[in-house]
Amino acid sequence: MRLQVPDQAVALISALTSLQPSPDSIWLIGSRANDRATDQSDTDLIVFGFEEFIRAAIAQIAQPQDVDCLVVFNGDDYRDPWQEKSGSLSNLEWRQIDADSARYIGTKWMPDDESSREFGALMGDLVNREELAIRLWP
Repeated sequence: MRLQVPDQAVALISALTSLQPSPDSIWLIGSRANDRATDQSDTDLIVFGFEEFIRAAIAQIAQPQDVDCLVVFNGDDYRDPWQEKSGSLSNLEWRQIDADSARYIGTKWMPDDESSREFGALMGDLVNREELAIRLWP
């Protein structure tokens, strides 16, 4: 698998790592970490940091385009500094495998094109599956 991190994600990572306090680590998740990215895919990051880090990110960094960024604080809670997304890392069943990789349970919408055509409405299922996370920094 060839890891491709788009320029806007690289720029965000650079900005995040220059903040004080700096994050503990930054991980790539989602389609780009699991070799399913398309031209339309965004970049999904999990950043391990602190509540102070979230405040610094909001104050000093503009909302990134095409990058979703979840900051884990207090060891388990996470939130996106720029969007209304929050949750618990334990719900993702996050487990670090080694220094550079982790596994978690990701939820993905899987459209059912045949049923959508038959019933004239968007049909599909939310599917949970084990996903790979790749450490990008440090």
